[in-house]
Parts: sequence; structure tokens; C-alpha cells
Amino acid sequence: MGIRIITALCLLALAYVWLFVVDYEFFVIGALAIYTLGAYEMGPLLGFKSRLTFLLTATVASSAVFYFAPPGLYIEGIIPSFVYYLIAISCLLWIGSIPLLKSFPKNTAWHNNTTLTTFLALFMLLPFLMGIIVLRSVNYHNDRLEGSFLVLAVMALVWLADSGAYFTGRAFGRHKLLEAVSPKKTLEGVYGGIAAALVGLSVFSYYDFYSIYQVNTIALYVAGCAAIIFSVIGDLVESMFKRIVDIKDSGRIFPGHGGMLDRIDSQLAAVPVFISFYLLLDRALF
Repeated sequence: MGIRIITALCLLALAYVWLFVVDYEFFVIGALAIYTLGAYEMGPLLGFKSRLTFLLTATVASSAVFYFAPPGLYIEGIIPSFVYYLIAISCLLWIGSIPLLKSFPKNTAWHNNTTLTTFLALFMLLPFLMGIIVLRSVNYHNDRLEGSFLVLAVMALVWLADSGAYFTGRAFGRHKLLEAVSPKKTLEGVYGGIAAALVGLSVFSYYDFYSIYQVNTIALYVAGCAAIIFSVIGDLVESMFKRIVDIKDSGRIFPGHGGMLDRIDSQLAAVPVFISFYLLLDRALF
């Protein structure tokens, strides 16, 4: 328990520096480090014998996106439309993963298709990478920390949902969500997590943490709800991959907390879903 607490405190300190101390350029480098570590850990979950196979694939993919859409332009307000399409594609992936979750463990044949699993993994990681960079770049020249608070507010929805689900599940959990994938998750826990995250969303919105994403209140709350719900799916999908290949933790980089993927699995879905749902609804309502 002591090691777990120390690791958590260190992670909080690093997250603070990454979000609020370093400049945008170093934030991007940090985001790339998270992406790279996630890709390094993803290989075994896909069934690759070498971690380098998927890591190289992911590196080529991110390099290609950065070549055509350099992050340095984002703070100038120049974000190519294909970046938003890339982020939005991940929503289809997460929706499409629901039948796979419901059919687990009876149907795992799809995991033998290397092309399919590689595609799925890329669109789990790459939209998340682009999403947090897009959020961080918001209004950077006028207020260098505005994007920091925005990233924090979106990611905190997941942390609040996880905490709310844990305590509510322990106190009132009776009905299993998907026992074969995650035995400890309950429907009551999910409901409690959603409630806790919505309270957090309201507080963050009151203090203007959501920046340009709270111009449309309806779109903000729907996008927030979608991010919270899909964060559960993100966590379940990683759990499913680990169960298929019989791996407990994606890595050991964080003592007591597993690997990078274990820390960001919910965020992989929440961040791109939040951005995509907000932009879609904002355009539909106006």
C-alpha cells in the first residue's frame, strides 16, 4: 500500500508539472511519451511476440499525422480538419467494441486477425494523442494555462467517475456489469460514477475550466456524459485484451499501479469522445 501511495503522489506531481509548469512544446513531448509508452505496452495485448512491432507501427502513424498537421500550428489556430475526423473515427471504434465486449469470452476469434487488432489499437491511441494536444492548444497565446485547465477538466471526469464507481460499487453494488470482462464492476457503481463526474462537470463549468467548450451548455453536458460513459468502455476494452492474452497488468512502469495503459485506458475513449460529441452537437444545435 505504501508503494502504491508514493507512486500516486509522484504521478500527481508529474501531471501538475506537465499541465501547468512546462510550455506547450514540452507538453506535446510529454503527450508523445505517454503515447509511446502506451504503444510499447500494447504489443503483447495484440499477441505480438515483440513489443517493437506495434511500437514501430504507432511511431510511423504519429509521425505521418504530425508531418501533415504539425502541433506547432495548433496554437496559431491552424488545425487541419482531418485531425478532427481522426479524433471522431475513434468514436466508431468504441461503439463497435461493444458487441465484442458483450460476446466475450465466447467470441475471441477476431483477436487472431493481426490487421484488425493493429487498426483497433492505433485508433485507441492516436485520437487520444491528438485530442489532448488540441485541447491544450486552446487560446494559448492569450492565456497559456487555459488549455491546461481544459485538459484537466476533461480528464478529471474520468478520475471522478472511477472514484464514484469504486465507492458506490462497494457500498451498493449488486448487479454485475460485464462479469466475464471485469468481475468487480457493477451497474450501481457505474451510476454512482456518472453522478460523481456530473457534479465535477458542473463545478468545473462554474469556474470556466471548459473554455470554448462551454459556449454551448447543452453540447457540453451531453459531451461530458458521453465521455463518462465511454470511459467505462475504454477500461473494459483494455481489460478484455488483457484477459484474452492472460496478462494482469499492461506493464510495470508504475509500482503498484501497473503500466501506462492501465492508467490511461479510460482516457483513451473519454478525450476523443468528449471533443467529437461536443463539436457534432454544437454544429447541430446552431
